[in-house]
Amino acid sequence: MNKWYLLYVKGGKEDEICEFLKTQGFDAFYPKKKIVYKKQGIRTLVDKPMFPNYIFVESELDHVDFSSEISMLKCIKDGIVKEVKYDNEGTSALYEQEQLFLEKLLGRNKVVEYSVGFIENDRVVITEGPLVGLESNIIHIDRHKRICTLEIEMLGQKREVKVSLEIVSKA
Repeated sequence: MNKWYLLYVKGGKEDEICEFLKTQGFDAFYPKKKIVYKKQGIRTLVDKPMFPNYIFVESELDHVDFSSEISMLKCIKDGIVKEVKYDNEGTSALYEQEQLFLEKLLGRNKVVEYSVGFIENDRVVITEGPLVGLESNIIHIDRHKRICTLEIEMLGQKREVKVSLEIVSKA
């Protein structure tokens, strides 16, 4: 299984740096999420970066080789700020369970799609979308904005991310 590494980049340069890394033989992407926007009564789904300023790189390299490759590329390409690493280990690849969780959430297109569910006796039940089975990770729901806050673990730290969730009924 290829490892996922995380890079911190200058804001707004995610696309440019992903394309540059692809020309260097890396599989780079930045996860997106579908968000509902309502303008003049019309609802549309828009793709937004899930983690602004962060790029994921999928690679077979171990963390030492990956770090040296990225250090060289930082000299060539402006915009790569740093490689994000675990505090105490110096390792930059996501733990296997973190990567598997994100793969389930993102799917093949690396986009968190819209989810639908309902609330029954103060318990959230997701009926469709990538959040099916991940109800225990939901820490807050904003029914008006049609979003929920998920708690995920990445690089050994808990992070909160907002994704689309429509609650169709509450019993």
